[in-house]
Amino acid sequence: MGRVRLGEVPGLIDTRLLTLFFVLTIAVELGKASDLFDRLVELVARRVRSARGLAAVMIATTGLLAALLTNDVALILVVPFTMLFRRIADLELAPLVVLEVGAANLIGAISPLGNPQNLYLFTRGHLTLSEFVAGQAPWVAAAAVLLYAAVPVLVPRQRLEAAPARAFDVDPLLAAACGAVLGTEIAALVGWAHHWVPLAFSLIGAALLGRRLRNADFSLVLIFGFLFVGIAGLERGRLYETLDPAVLVGQASRGLVLAGALASQLVSNVPAAMLLAPAARSTAGLRALLHGLNSGGCGTPIASLANLIGAQLFLREGGSPRAFWRAFLPLNAVLLVLLVAVSMLLASL
Repeated sequence: MGRVRLGEVPGLIDTRLLTLFFVLTIAVELGKASDLFDRLVELVARRVRSARGLAAVMIATTGLLAALLTNDVALILVVPFTMLFRRIADLELAPLVVLEVGAANLIGAISPLGNPQNLYLFTRGHLTLSEFVAGQAPWVAAAAVLLYAAVPVLVPRQRLEAAPARAFDVDPLLAAACGAVLGTEIAALVGWAHHWVPLAFSLIGAALLGRRLRNADFSLVLIFGFLFVGIAGLERGRLYETLDPAVLVGQASRGLVLAGALASQLVSNVPAAMLLAPAARSTAGLRALLHGLNSGGCGTPIASLANLIGAQLFLREGGSPRAFWRAFLPLNAVLLVLLVAVSMLLASL
């Protein structure tokens, strides 16, 4: 279309953000290849003895993993494990998986690594880690309360036997490499290290993975690389000038909350973040947009990629699509309304 010249592309791409996504992908693959993540999830989940206890533990586990490894990866780790409980109990697992999807989207949002739009706005807004967490903490606390309040509504009272044991021979070298790569990534986010440091560690990790590197999913790196160029071209078109978010919603915090939540229902919260980011020109505006986008991860199935990944994993493991969407749609509709209300309240403070 001629809106972006080829020579402009290097200047449009945020290499720091793409580097962080690349490093995170390597860290995740190291953890998976070492069986470290599977072992940690099993140790947590095997201590519960009731369906509601399992739901409560898996909400916390999924949220913690999402905060460290992104929402998508957290679901890839916990949903298949949850489905193992079919072998020991006549338990409807759809509500548990739906709650795990909610935890990945909402509780994981406490950190910049929790989901892609968080990391994008964190780097764009030049926030410190403490500023980001402080801004997200009240919203995430409210979201966690809502998720735990949903447990007795969705999950029946039921005793469980111990989960089936699985052998996990954790590879100490790959597990240590995962910790080192993830640790340097966090150091770069905090500002204690240049982003080339975790990149160097990740290249060593890639060498340790060898052929298993082919299993790594680098799609986020490619998607964001193309989005940086695509959004720049879109911003130069007449349609964007007419529908400029800064004009339509202004810089008012409440307008950014609503715009983020509504746009996510139509195009998912990652592209919505990139479209609306120019309108958030202050820290308060950026925080309101974050709350709106994270609230917008609830609602329609396409509002967050994690929603579709959770559904796909559930179905792949033999779950019923009707059971999943019957639990997902009403819960997410309620969460969307309540979390937008919470976000609006926080925006007015």
